[in-house]
Amino acid sequence: MSGRIQYDFAALGDLQGGLNNQFQRLEDLAAQLKRQVAALDGNWRSPAAKSAYEQAQQHWDQVFAQSREQLVGLGRGVGNARNVMHETDSMIARRFSGA
Repeated sequence: MSGRIQYDFAALGDLQGGLNNQFQRLEDLAAQLKRQVAALDGNWRSPAAKSAYEQAQQHWDQVFAQSREQLVGLGRGVGNARNVMHETDSMIARRFSGA
């Protein structure tokens, strides 16, 4: 091990952007699926089946909202880590340059 810490600010930025983009894609797919299922609303033959679907959908919505919070937090954490690392690197560089 060289004893040096190496990090890639651009890669951290890419990771943060990628997390945001992929989660947006998941949200789009979930909304599309929800619209497709909603289009079938008139086809429910029994109130029990419709009720079971609605309960399952509520559960899915809750799980998805929790996942959204966690992934947004992860993206924010990656962004914060990138910023702190960049600020620290800049501060050290200024100290060595005598600025």
